Amino acid sequence: MKQVSARKKLALYAPLLLSLGILVWLIYPNLGDITSTVLNSNPKWLLISFFFAVSSYTFMGFTLWEVLRILGIRLPFFEVAGIAFVSTTVNYFVSSAGISGFATRAHLLGKRRVPYGASVTSSVVITVLIYLALAVIVVEGAVLQFIQTPDFNRSMTQSLIGVAAVLGFAFTLTLLFFHHELRAAWARKLFLAVNRVIFIFSKREIPRENFDKFERQLDEGIRTIHGRKYELPKVVGYVFCDWVSNMLILYFAFKAVGISLGATTLVAGFAFGMLMTIIPILPGGLGAMEAAMTAAFSGMGIPVAQALTASLLFRFFYYLLPAFASVFIYWALHASEPVSGPEHRRHGRGAQ
Repeated sequence: MKQVSARKKLALYAPLLLSLGILVWLIYPNLGDITSTVLNSNPKWLLISFFFAVSSYTFMGFTLWEVLRILGIRLPFFEVAGIAFVSTTVNYFVSSAGISGFATRAHLLGKRRVPYGASVTSSVVITVLIYLALAVIVVEGAVLQFIQTPDFNRSMTQSLIGVAAVLGFAFTLTLLFFHHELRAAWARKLFLAVNRVIFIFSKREIPRENFDKFERQLDEGIRTIHGRKYELPKVVGYVFCDWVSNMLILYFAFKAVGISLGATTLVAGFAFGMLMTIIPILPGGLGAMEAAMTAAFSGMGIPVAQALTASLLFRFFYYLLPAFASVFIYWALHASEPVSGPEHRRHGRGAQ
């Protein structure tokens, strides 16, 4: 038992320690320049950068709220936005290829009597759309980078590998979403993985015999999405607004340190940094994203101190502040959990 516990602790802490090691390697040689840059930063642009972090998480809330609405589940927007907020920030501490976020969302929605199948359906739909949108941004960033520096160098090779990885992942998610046989094969693996993480929160598991019910709910949810796909453009719009808000966090972080980025430079550098956030062993791509952004922007002529400082400010506004805030939001969600009652019927159509 002690050996198993030690392995679990290693799996939890080793990625975080690796990320912190990368950050120390980046920050320590530039600490003086970073400190000076931060002290001379413009508070007005920092405030606007923070505003777009709030905007990004707001659009995340709208995305989940709209998908649940399509599934027929009616919950108050602020509760749904809080659930989206907390489930997103969990991934910043636990490197689990997104499973921890899935499980947190399923746990919090389950407390509000939303079927686990509907919770997973909403998460799958949102993940597919997020990565399809990211694929568009990454492809655009690679094209813009090639236009700016047409030499086929190492940076371009890395960009092409990243584009292939994101497109491959987005294609796989889309295939699983639409292909019944593949979805059925992966549903049990997803069920077991989500169940293990839910146990961390509630010390209870969904009974294994409930898998058939879970699979029926998942299939019903996906059929509902297929049948109401004409309502998905609004969700896609929210997803792209989320990504645009992300880029504006970074844009105004650079403005705060005295750098005005052009659209080409912003999209190319942002896309390169976002590629690193999908590395499954690092929580939120911590360390790797900052290194990639710094390399990308410094390669486009921006001083290393400003590029690194702006990427750290982006990390602070979009990752660290929300992660700390999510602790209080989780407490508020826990305090507002409804008393026990019947599960939402047919993805909520019976509970308006």
